[in-house]
Amino acid sequence: MNIDLPSITEQQAFVFEAATKAGVAQLQANLKAPKLPGQTEVDESQYPRTHLLTEQEGWEPPHRDLIGAYFRHFQAHFPAYNTDAKLAALLGLSSDRRVRAFKDGSKAPPYGVWRRFLVLTGRVPQEIVPVLAFMA
Repeated sequence: MNIDLPSITEQQAFVFEAATKAGVAQLQANLKAPKLPGQTEVDESQYPRTHLLTEQEGWEPPHRDLIGAYFRHFQAHFPAYNTDAKLAALLGLSSDRRVRAFKDGSKAPPYGVWRRFLVLTGRVPQEIVPVLAFMA
């Protein structure tokens, strides 16, 4: 018996295409996320908006008041993430202590963690990185 299998390169191309299609489907689904009211705990106009920029645009960590307000607002609307431990897991953090440190201002969130939170809450679009070539 002879079973013809595609080459590794062909298999990788198939996996890449399937993952890309799944990504496009997720981006389309993201457009249908519910619209929720903004947080009202702090007046955001009193703070710079540099926490919404990309690193290339001049991102700066958010003020601790904003972190706490954003996190509490999110947790109030999503009971599945109503503890710092659950929020930490969602953000890819191993410890809820880091979330508490972000909230109390003793530690600034790293760009990647903060950006993930902004994407999850629809405050910024996801970055789509172009593929320049397929290299084996």
